[in-house]
Amino acid sequence: MESRCQKVILVVAGVIEKDGKYLLAQRPEHGSQAGLWEFPGGKVEAGETPEQALERELTEELAIATHTGRFLADSVFDYGDKVIHLKGYLSHWLSGDLVLHSHQDARWVEADQIAAYSLCPADLPIVDALLV
Repeated sequence: MESRCQKVILVVAGVIEKDGKYLLAQRPEHGSQAGLWEFPGGKVEAGETPEQALERELTEELAIATHTGRFLADSVFDYGDKVIHLKGYLSHWLSGDLVLHSHQDARWVEADQIAAYSLCPADLPIVDALLV
């Protein structure tokens, strides 16, 4: 019998709000969850709070400054090759011009348009929390 003991990776995602719209970013065609849309973010590093990690990741990935707001939701999702514990936060745009370092596309969409995009499965509980 094969035993799978996978490490759970803590990841944060920012539901970035600007002028009443939210940022969705498309994952690159080559890699995990290729071509799917997500709320941008990344791994929490040792010694960081989730809020600190989110602000750092959004600066690294998108070249923007944000302020992390309220916690929205979390989800644990087994992608087969890894287990992700995703924590989603409402984030507020402060400054910067969007530069895509880790994504192939990005769109500002209204809340009721988010469902039209093919999202990463782990992001779905965050969408549900946003739309409540």
